[in-house]
Amino acid sequence: MSRLSIRPRPLDIHKKIPVVKSVKDFEDDEVPTSTRNYQILRLAAEADNEVQPLPGKKVASEIPIPEFVVVDTYERDYSRTFYQPTSYLRARGARAEIGEFVEYDLDNEDEDWLQDFNKERKTLAAEKLEIVIFKLDVLDRKARERAGIITPTLGSPIPVLLTFDAAVEALQSLSIKYGPFQSIYNYWKEKRQRWQKPVLRRLQPPPPVNDTNPFNVFRPREKAHKLHTRRMQRRENNVQSFEKLRQVRRNLDQSKIILEALIKINRIGRQAHKWIPRPSKISVKEGEE
Repeated sequence: MSRLSIRPRPLDIHKKIPVVKSVKDFEDDEVPTSTRNYQILRLAAEADNEVQPLPGKKVASEIPIPEFVVVDTYERDYSRTFYQPTSYLRARGARAEIGEFVEYDLDNEDEDWLQDFNKERKTLAAEKLEIVIFKLDVLDRKARERAGIITPTLGSPIPVLLTFDAAVEALQSLSIKYGPFQSIYNYWKEKRQRWQKPVLRRLQPPPPVNDTNPFNVFRPREKAHKLHTRRMQRRENNVQSFEKLRQVRRNLDQSKIILEALIKINRIGRQAHKWIPRPSKISVKEGEE
C-alpha cells in the first residue's frame, strides 16, 4: 500500500480559511519553513505573474472588442415597425380547404402562363391565380370523394371530375369574370391531365412500395412479416370450437343463476331483519309478584 504524503487532519467547520490575494501579504513575515505555507506562497506568486505560453503551442489572438458610436437621431431616423401584440401569435391553419389560407405557390410554368395571359389583358394578379388553382384542386378532390374514386397509390392516373359549371357555381364569391376564369380552368385541367396527379402535394397519393423512382418521395414502408403468436391466431369455425363455446355459455348461465339466488337471499334477510319486533321494557313495582 502506498503511504499518504499528507497526514489527514480532522476538519473544523468553524475555522476561517485564509485567503491570499498577493505576495505582498508575506513581505513583512519571515520565510515560512513548513511545507503547507510554502505551497500557499508559491501558488500566490504564480497567480500574480503572467503565464508564459509554451514555445511549441500557437498563441491565440485576442478577441477584438467592437466599437460603437451613439447616434442621437437613430430613433427618429429609423422608426420601429414591430409592436408587442396583446395576444399570442397564431399560425394560419395549414389544413384550411376553402378558407383564407392558400397552400399553393406559383411555379415557373404558372408564372410563364400568367405573363403570356397578361400581355393582352393585364387583368389577373398572381395571388388571384394561386387562390383559383388551390380551390379548383380541393373541389376536384371532394368531387372524387363523392364519386368514390380515390386512388390509394400513385401508380394509376387520377382523373379530373370537376366540371367547369360546378367550379363556376362553387367559386362565385371570388368575383372573377367568365373569360379569365374559363382560361384558368382550362390551364389547370390541362396541367392536371399532363401530371396525372393533383397539383397540391398533400392531395397526391403516396407512390407504391416497389417504385424505384428516386424523385417520388414519401413511399410507404413495407410491413415486416410478423410471427403469429397464440393470441393472434385466427379462431377456427369447427365442431370442437363450437362445443367449447357452448360449455362457456353453460358456465356463465350457472353463474348467473347463483348470483341471482344470492341477491334474493340477501333481500329476504334484510326484509326479515327490518320487521323483527324489539322487546319492550317491563317495570316491576316492589311488593308485586
